[in-house]
Amino acid sequence: MKYDYDKTLKIEILNEFSNGVLARLLNFVLKNGIDRQEKNNFYNVLLDQFAEMIDLDLFKMSFEELEVLEGYWKNMNNYIKEIAK
Repeated sequence: MKYDYDKTLKIEILNEFSNGVLARLLNFVLKNGIDRQEKNNFYNVLLDQFAEMIDLDLFKMSFEELEVLEGYWKNMNNYIKEIAK
């Protein structure tokens, strides 16, 4: 079995980063009194999307796909920072 330590490191970093982005959005939703049960609310839909993205099996992705995913999470992180001001 061949180990790809660079890929494993990227996955670990993505896991931590993506969970931080999810936590920041959840904190925003809770602080603003947004009802989590209201499924038509944009922020609730985004939270659900983040949860689905976090559930992806990153070990089945190529390194290039992981880099694309990293770009997604960086953009979402910037967006969440902007709305949480």
